Amino acid sequence: MIVPIFLILISLLFLVMWGWIIQIFISNVQIKKKIDELINQPLTLEQKEELDNLQLDLDTNAYRAKNAKRVVLVFAALYLIASIVIIWMNSRYQLFTYEGLLSNLKLTMLIIVLFFTPGYIGLEIISNTEGASGDITSRLKFTEELKPGEEVEV
Repeated sequence: MIVPIFLILISLLFLVMWGWIIQIFISNVQIKKKIDELINQPLTLEQKEELDNLQLDLDTNAYRAKNAKRVVLVFAALYLIASIVIIWMNSRYQLFTYEGLLSNLKLTMLIIVLFFTPGYIGLEIISNTEGASGDITSRLKFTEELKPGEEVEV
């Protein structure tokens, strides 16, 4: 009875996590598209502020993904430790048959391989986006302070 509930919960967690990763990735692509549109034209002061806000959004998404990577690593480590504890307890107290131990270890490793590893890779891709402000700022050169409504050459 516990295995179907466990599998449903793991499946829901998998779907929520990947939904979040894909949503952030799509958001980053849209933000980068807007930034490229803004960079390829003369900017007013309002557009420069919008560009700064877009850079901040991109950097915020990368920061969130970096923190989420730590959570994924902690849970993967917990599952790995749990499998080691299961092996140790079985060797000491004979809690499981060989087949029961093997099925528990397979389930634990399946969760790590199918859930945490792709999640970590997806978060790594997001956290290493070129959202670093230096890339965008290096393409913009401002020589003097602008007044609202004034244009500048890029």
